[in-house]
Amino acid sequence: MEKNVILAIVLSVVVLVVWTFIFRQTAPPEQKRKPSPAPEERIPSSQIPFVPESAEELVLENDYLTVTFVSRGAKIKSWYLKRSKKELIAPGRFGLGLNLFLPEGIEIDLNGMDFQSTLDKTTKKAVFEWQDSERGFKVVKTFGLSQHGEYGLCSLETEDLPLGSEYHLTWPKGIGTKGDRIEQFAFFKEELQEQFKQGTRQDYGRGIKWMGLRQKKDLIILASLNQPLGGMFEDNYWGLRDGRRQSRWIIYAGTGNVFKVRLANQTIKELTGKDYHLSSAVKVSTWGYLSVGLGKILLFFYSFTHNYGIAIILLTLLIYGALSPLTFKQFESMQRMQTVQPEVKAIQKKFKSDPKRLQIEMMKVYKQHKINPMAGCLPMVVQLPIIFVLYRVLLDFPFSENPSFLWIKDLAKPNIPLLLALGGTMFLQQRVSQKAQSAAQQEGLAKMMQFFPIFIIVMLWSLPSGVMLYWFTSTLISIVQQFFIIRRRVLPSPAKTGR
Repeated sequence: MEKNVILAIVLSVVVLVVWTFIFRQTAPPEQKRKPSPAPEERIPSSQIPFVPESAEELVLENDYLTVTFVSRGAKIKSWYLKRSKKELIAPGRFGLGLNLFLPEGIEIDLNGMDFQSTLDKTTKKAVFEWQDSERGFKVVKTFGLSQHGEYGLCSLETEDLPLGSEYHLTWPKGIGTKGDRIEQFAFFKEELQEQFKQGTRQDYGRGIKWMGLRQKKDLIILASLNQPLGGMFEDNYWGLRDGRRQSRWIIYAGTGNVFKVRLANQTIKELTGKDYHLSSAVKVSTWGYLSVGLGKILLFFYSFTHNYGIAIILLTLLIYGALSPLTFKQFESMQRMQTVQPEVKAIQKKFKSDPKRLQIEMMKVYKQHKINPMAGCLPMVVQLPIIFVLYRVLLDFPFSENPSFLWIKDLAKPNIPLLLALGGTMFLQQRVSQKAQSAAQQEGLAKMMQFFPIFIIVMLWSLPSGVMLYWFTSTLISIVQQFFIIRRRVLPSPAKTGR
């Protein structure tokens, strides 16, 4: 393997790691909003920064989330993202607040009421019950955390409420503790309305399906699985209104990843038979569209293999198959460069004191043998962005629907045996590459390359095994390509060309 190829591989690994762990997307500065006049209203106690000592705390968690409830108000105190190590509810604020509005104009703030609570960690479900002994009605709030993903299902059941009553399910107006700009959005009458595009309303009537907040890469979405009465964005909170005796809601609070949001949307499809298009709430960059495209191809392969491991292998084969003409062109250019090395070295020795003449004579040699010095680099320039994007797709992809493959229990977690196998294939690739090199090239690079597999293992040991599987497959493909090119020997030597 030529020195520039080796340096390109090392550089690509370094760029991948830097991109993964250091790069952060910056948001534009926050724009000042003119306060809009609003009638006096009482802020729900779900926003009051006080939790009585008597409030019991209940915790549900999966591989992605740790959600903490308090029995006073049956509210969510903490929504913690394990993988990005981020809290989405600021201290002193609470999610999943609930207020009752009776037809006589009476408001009952349930956020300050003590609920009887039960917790089942096996089914990841918390049940909260409150009864009004004076009026004789009851409210049951149930929250079930998804087995996989960054969302949960909330259900509300009311008994003996007067006809015409309604309730508001609310969430605090903010994401985490950072003061970065927050954007509101709402899915109203089958269209997404965004605050910084066409604008959002303060109040919505029938026709609203879901609404939420977006801040950089984080999203919070509250979706009704029924047909709610409406929704509202207030200064300190937002939420949806309903009046049904029984209602169901999806709460997604996590990273703005199309495929993670897709899991919540898939649950809605299974429960209602309708597509809520939740992924439209994710802001996608120019490079993001390529990521989404590759991710959809991965899902296509998964749709008939029902195994993400096989889908990753098929996607890698597809990508490298499409790029194989460029790869062959790259190796062909490398071989052509090797055939003229004796002439190039002679010219370098002869004109080492005259750089201008040296360049002229070298270009004559390249022209005589029909060699483009940049031909070996340009294919790699085209391939690397696609490989980077595929890497990013696999790095953030939620495999939790069906995470196992062969001995690998979870493709989203590191796997040491697979990493060692990857190191072995990298070592084999090194040996195959040396066969295509001259003795002089091997002498200069052998010492550096013998440590390259170790370098790869150190750099990739903490990455998800889905990424390792992609890297392992692509390395095997590269070895096969090199074997094929070496055996073909399509390029004649300079002696046979008659030059």
